[in-house]
Amino acid sequence: MRLHLFALALVSLLVAACGTQLKVAPVDPQTGLIKSEKGTVIEATVVTSRKFPLAQHKGMAFVSGGGTYAVEQMRALGYFDQVVSYDDLQKIVIANRLQEQVPSLNEPIGLNRLYRAYKPFLWVHFKRVQRESKTYLQLLAINPDTLDEVFVSEVHMDFVWAGVTDQNARYPLFNAFNRWVQQNR
Repeated sequence: MRLHLFALALVSLLVAACGTQLKVAPVDPQTGLIKSEKGTVIEATVVTSRKFPLAQHKGMAFVSGGGTYAVEQMRALGYFDQVVSYDDLQKIVIANRLQEQVPSLNEPIGLNRLYRAYKPFLWVHFKRVQRESKTYLQLLAINPDTLDEVFVSEVHMDFVWAGVTDQNARYPLFNAFNRWVQQNR
């Protein structure tokens, strides 16, 4: 029993020592980027970056796959007028009586229908990808009108050596995304 408690305490300490987890960070007003606790700015690797008329989509961003943290951090970036979660999207459909035009939000075609029936928005989605026995976390910006990926950035998730924290995974994704936003305003 003591060994079990010791192991649990050790794991808790290791996790706590790994840095921040799901902490919404302020954005530097000068650069539009998020600094780590050490004051450094890291950007994720950009996989896809297309020119995109973002001003037309400024009214709303739908964020999925990243939980409440991702929605709140996207709000902290300060570009979009409204940043919504899946639950918020359902409420929008009901409030605007769009249930017949948009019977489902669980698949991309439903988001396309909402885009056409409600208003233009940008879909920002987080997902994990396996490639060559490595795990990557990606941030994708998708145009719901065409379902094209207009922006994709990724970070390698090093669970063993570096650990996975906001500092080395999520902040870099948001930094790369916000740089793309600034280039496409």
